[in-house]
Amino acid sequence: MKYEVFARINQGDETLHIGNVTADSDRLARMYARNTFDEEDWDYLAVVRREHILEVKAETPGVI
Repeated sequence: MKYEVFARINQGDETLHIGNVTADSDRLARMYARNTFDEEDWDYLAVVRREHILEVKAETPGVI
């Protein structure tokens, strides 16, 4: 499964998309993200399954 990785350096900073990892489980995705993106001392690091990301598109006229 593909996971998108999000992080912030300091509490109060914006959370940024910093990349992605591929893993067979949520547990492995956390480990891969921590090991792959360890160049910073992150205050917050999160992984989200790509399939769980909902795209927000511009509204189509007449569609609620």
